[in-house]
Formats: sequence, C-alpha cells, structure tokens
Amino acid sequence: MEIFIALLLILLLVTAALVVACLAIYNRKRRQPTRRRVVNETQPTEIAERHIAPQEPQPSGVEEAELTVAEETLLIPVAETQPTGIHEAHLPAMPKTQPPTVEETQSTKVQEAQLIAEAASWSTVPEAQKTIPAETQPTITMEIETSGAGEAQATAIEEAQATVAEEREPRETGRFPQQETAKVQPEGALEEKKGQREPIKRGGKPRGPTKGLEKERAQRIQPRRLNPEIVCRKRERQWVLAVEVPEELLGKPGLEVLQNGSPLPRDDSEETCWRLEQVAGEVIVRWNEAEVAQKITVGLGQEGYLVFKLSGQDLSQGRRVKSPSSGSYLVVAPNDWPRDEALSGRPQVNPEPTSLTGYQAHFFELEKGGEQKIAFQLPKGQSQVIKAKAPRFDLVGKRIEDASENIGPLFGGKPPRIRVLDAQVWKNIGTIVVGEEGSGRGRWRTAFSPDPGQMEQDLPYEVAARKGGWYFLRFYDSDDDLIESIDFRFLSVLTEIKLPQLHHLPTGDGHKPVCIEFVHEADCAVQPLSNLAKIKVEPQDGKTILGVPPDPACDESHWLIGPKLGPRVEVTINVERIWWGVGGEGSPPSDWQDRPVVLAREDFKATSNRVLWLRLPKLRWVDRVLVGFQRSKARRYDVKVTEKTVAIPLREYSDYAEVGDQTQQQNLRLWLNRDHQDFEGVLAVVPAAQKAEPVVPPLTQSWVGFGRKKTAIAKAVMQYGVGGIEINGQPLDEYFRRTPRKAKQFLGRLVALGEVREALSQLEVKITVEGSSPTTTRQPKAVAHALARTLMDYDPQLRRLVRQAGFGGVKVNIAKANRRDKR
Repeated sequence: MEIFIALLLILLLVTAALVVACLAIYNRKRRQPTRRRVVNETQPTEIAERHIAPQEPQPSGVEEAELTVAEETLLIPVAETQPTGIHEAHLPAMPKTQPPTVEETQSTKVQEAQLIAEAASWSTVPEAQKTIPAETQPTITMEIETSGAGEAQATAIEEAQATVAEEREPRETGRFPQQETAKVQPEGALEEKKGQREPIKRGGKPRGPTKGLEKERAQRIQPRRLNPEIVCRKRERQWVLAVEVPEELLGKPGLEVLQNGSPLPRDDSEETCWRLEQVAGEVIVRWNEAEVAQKITVGLGQEGYLVFKLSGQDLSQGRRVKSPSSGSYLVVAPNDWPRDEALSGRPQVNPEPTSLTGYQAHFFELEKGGEQKIAFQLPKGQSQVIKAKAPRFDLVGKRIEDASENIGPLFGGKPPRIRVLDAQVWKNIGTIVVGEEGSGRGRWRTAFSPDPGQMEQDLPYEVAARKGGWYFLRFYDSDDDLIESIDFRFLSVLTEIKLPQLHHLPTGDGHKPVCIEFVHEADCAVQPLSNLAKIKVEPQDGKTILGVPPDPACDESHWLIGPKLGPRVEVTINVERIWWGVGGEGSPPSDWQDRPVVLAREDFKATSNRVLWLRLPKLRWVDRVLVGFQRSKARRYDVKVTEKTVAIPLREYSDYAEVGDQTQQQNLRLWLNRDHQDFEGVLAVVPAAQKAEPVVPPLTQSWVGFGRKKTAIAKAVMQYGVGGIEINGQPLDEYFRRTPRKAKQFLGRLVALGEVREALSQLEVKITVEGSSPTTTRQPKAVAHALARTLMDYDPQLRRLVRQAGFGGVKVNIAKANRRDKR
C-alpha cells in the first residue's frame, strides 16, 4: 500500500512538470511575433543607415526585457519609431513644419514631466486598478541625437525626468521604467544602469533643512570690490596716517600708491601701508591685472581734517569714517585749530603729534545719546563743528556682561543680529563686511548686502560655523565709503557669567572673598591669560567656578575661553572693589588697604606732603568723589578719565575744626555715586589725644651715619629728643631754601616714608656737610644718604625699607671723613 501511494505521488509530480513546461513553451511562442515586430520596426533600412546609423543604437537586452514587460502588463504600448528614409518616400507630401519656439519647448518639457509623474504615481496603485485608456497611455520615445539642438532637447527631458523621479520615493521609481534618450556607447564600454545619473548631473532637493538658504546666499553673500582705506596707527608717541592696501593687491605687478599725482612712500613697519603726506586731495592705487592697467581712487575731501574711529584694546589704531556717531574718535586737524572747550569740554588727553607736519591728533569720546560735540576754534574766531550722527546700528542677541573694554560686547550661544531703528537706513548701505579682528595678514572675512525690508539682519552662517572669535562689522555705503564700524565677540560654548551682588566699599572687617561662575557647555576650556596663583579655579560639570580672594591684585583677571578644539576669546573679570592707602605726592602706595588707616594730626599740617590715595576699580568708573569729615563740608575731587587713582592731599584739611579737636576721634569719610546709587565709607581715623607721662630715654645713646654724593660728604648724629633736623646749625628748610626743587624732593621722599617719619618724631638729628654747595643737588643727596645710614643704625629693620626706596648710597670711608671733620 505504501509503495502504491509513493508511485502515485511521483506520477502527479511528473504530470505537473509537463504541464508547466508546455505552458512555458506556449507563452514563449506567443511572444516571439511581438519581439520580431519590435526588432523589424526599429531596424533602419540600408539607405537610412547611411544617414542616421551613427546616431541610432541597437536595443540592448535590458531594453528588450523592459519592452516585453511593458507589453505584458499593458502599462506602456510598444514604442513606435520614426519612419525611415524609404518609408518617408512613400508617404504623401506633408507641409514643412517650423522648429519649436522656446515657449513650445518649455511647454513640452512640462507636459512630459507631468506624464512621467502621473505614471510614477501608478506604481503605488493595486494591480487590479492599473487600467489606462489607450488614448492616454504614455509612450516611450526613442530619440536620435542628430544635432546639437536634439542633444539639448534630450538633456532637458532627462533633467525633467530626473527631477520628478527623485521627488518620489526611491524604491518606487525602480518599479516603473524611466524614459531615457538612447545614446551610442563606444564599443567595449560598460553600459550604465538604467535610471541612474552621474552625481554631478543628479537633480532633486537637498537632504537637509535648507529652506531659503539658496535665496539668502544669492541675495546677501557678495564678493566685495577690493578698496584701499585711510588708517591711523599710534607708533611710540606719534600717530602715523597711511593708505592701507588690501592684501590681495600686494603681489600685483606695477603696484604703486599716489596722492595728488605724487608717489607715496611705503611704511617700513606695515607691509600693507603707504604713508599719507596730506589730509586733502585724491589717493590713487594702481596696478596691472593680466597686462591691463587697473586703478582705484579714494577721495579725502577738502575739509582740512580727518576723522578716525578708534578700535583695539588700547585704542591705538583707527579707520577713517565719513562722520562720527558714538565711541572713541581721533580727529587730525591743523595745529592752529585748538579744541573749542566751550562746546567739546576739557580734553581728556592732550593733543598728540602726527606723521603730517603741521597737524595734531585730538581725542574725543562720544556716548550714545550724549550731548558731546567735536568742535575747534578756527584762526578767524569762528567755530568748526563736526556734526555727529545718531547711532544707526545696534547688536542684539544673548549678551554676556564682562569687563573687557574697547573690543566690543560678548554674545553667547549664537552670533548677534544687526538692528536699526529705521529700516530706511539699509537703503544707504551697499555692503557689510564681517571679519576676524586683530593684527596680521590672512584673517578671515566675508561681505554681504542687507535686506532693505528687514529691521534686523542675520550675519552670514560662516560666523556661527566658526563657533567663536573677535570680529568687526564695517558698514559701507554705495560708494564704498566706510560710515560705521562695530566690534563684537561671540562664543557658542559660553552661556552665562554669574557675578554675585558686590559691595564696592568694605565693611569694618574688610572685603570678602567672591565666587564667580562661568556657565558653559561640556566642550569648553577656561584658561587664565596670566599667572593667577591666588585665584582658585574649580572645574565642574557645565561650569567653572573662580574663587577670588580679597586682594587688589586679583580684582581684575583675564581669561581665554572657547571650544577645546576651536578659537579662544579673551574675557575680563573685574571685581569692582575700592582700596586706599597713604603715600607721598606723586607716589601711590604699593600696599593698598581695605580698613580705615590711622592718621596723626601732624599729617594735616599745611606743610605736610602726606597724600591719601584712592584706588577705583577701572577707568571712568565714576566722575567725581567727595571726601571729608562731614558731607556738607566735603571736598570734591574730579576723576581723570585716563586714571583710576585719586590723590587727596591731607594738607587741604589743615583748617578743618575736626583736625584741631583732640578731645574725640574723627573719621575721614568717602562719598560717591555709581549707577544712581550712593555709597559711603570710612577711609581713615584721627584718634583723640592721650595724656601720658613722657618717657625720658638715656641721654648718652646716639647713632651716627655718613653719606656722600661726589665731593659732598655729610655726617649725621641722631639721639632721642623732641624731633627736628639741623644742618650745619641751621634748620633743614632754612639751610636748603635755595636748593633745586629736584634735590628737595629727593630728601623729602625719605622723610615722608611712614616708618621714617614715626622714628624721627622722637629723635633729634644734627648733620654736618662739607664740599660742594647747598645750591646744588650734591649736598642734599649727601645729607639724605647720611640720614638713611643713621636710621639703619638706629633700627636695623628700617634697612630694607630705605634701601628699596633708593637711600643709603655707597659706604663712606669713616677715617677719611673724620679727618675732614677735624680740619
């Protein structure tokens, strides 16, 4: 039974195989006429081959398979070819057609693309629904490249097909045969796969979110014409005016710079600069480009002055602008044009010399919304006012506050945007140049044009791609004249700088330590710009913490911050604390205090040279301070914009009642106003007089010292007493009344030292001096060295103090000095 079943199964399998084979043979025979018809229709005659055979390819195996599949699925009918030369002979005469116009060609391309798109959409329809009426079925056109026009038409069709095809899903396009223009392949060459295009010729949309990017770059990013500019640079104590030529022109043949027809000399220190010789006229830069003479002209005008917008950390360089607005400016004007102080105020810095004979450089600081003016007095008595325009541009974004000056604001996360208050401003702007700030050649820069319809303008994407840096923005009008310049800094990895609420004036026990946080991304490096061993740096996740001690040397610190593998930007931290101390006239103390200092009533005498020095956090921190025992009677001290220390001579308080009142302690106070907030603190105390029994020291103890200055030799003998110095039997001031001022200051500097003054208050000094004359500098310096030597003998701990101050001189031969003394 089992054998019978097995034989039955084998018989069934054989029968099924025979049926399948018969069906295959039947289908093959049914398709053969169609294939022969396709070949016959596409084969040219012998006559036609002589005319078009080089352009007509033979259908490949892949093409035959595609035609067969199209015929079987009834999606695409068999392609019909153009009639051959013999067929054309039997056809009736037809009117001669004109070549299609451009509009007709474009319309044909659109229609073909629409047909292909409709056909591609059928690939997602179920098989049962794929029924196309015969009159609407698209056909495959086998075009023959017989001319340049035909080739262009074929290429246009290919591009239209590829664009539509790539807008569909890639996996769907492979299910529908693509329309192709047959091209002759060289013998032996590999056939390209149908439907694929070379990468450079492929159409389709970008794979990223680039909406509006092409439009933005086409409208905004533009190459800027290379133009020279008029610049100024401070070299030593002189401002050098020059023509700065773009780096791209330095290697051009025949390069020369002329002013009013005369060649200008090249600057020895700056490769790109030629020194100006006048402030007016015309500057021409000439060179050869491909054996063609080229030139650029820069007009200086006839106003008789030049205005420069200063930049850089030390404001030591600038570029000429048409008119000032806000910031730091340098105006080069004739020597006989003094500053009009009635309109411009007193100068912060005295005029400085320039490289042009007969011209001076004047410094002006214009604040936004301020009433400052740039004005000069002309020789004939009238005023020359250089009108300033209101600031037209501002930078907006995530602003991070730091204490850096003259290098622009700092922005975190992404670059700032440019904002104007009036959109009409953009109509006068031809080009905006953004570039890497700093000295040296080869720095990155690019130019773009603003969108006149927008109040805010985004910077080119290249700025954000650089992740940080110090940049400039220069705004040029349609004539390529610079009208404004702005600096800014940008760090993509920095989020915030957290500073605590600061107390500018300390409490009774002095200033307190301060913690500062840099909030940043993980890929951020924080590095001190100088050796700051006293500041504690603690890196943490997402931030870096600084511990700043109560030390005036640590209040201002500079840091380099940026991506670990990217550009670094300088960031300045300033802990705004006030310090003070006592010193001499013109010599601030080296040891600053944050607690009240103790002063004696003798320090307030009219002849005193003791000075209370005040140290402010930075330049232009406040305009003025008030110092006194009572606010109603306090003295006002203006703060110079170029200094952050204020000298308060104590002798100016000699006639105050508080100084004469010895019955109680008096407090010398400070008052100031910062950001509309008042601050008050105690700088010094004058203790009340204490009655005490005088201590009578041994009368026999004394100390001796010698000093010499060339031919003058002095001997000082010091012993306990009520104080006072005699020289050759006369009081100190009487003996040196005709001595040069420089020598008096030398001796006075020794007496003004705190510890020396305290010691001399309970000692009497008698000095004898020989050689030279009291009207020269030799005797006073010999006396000062002798007094210093005596003080070293009296208290060895004073040796270091007086030596560091420059006193003591060389050792004197005592035996020789004694012989002179006996004579």
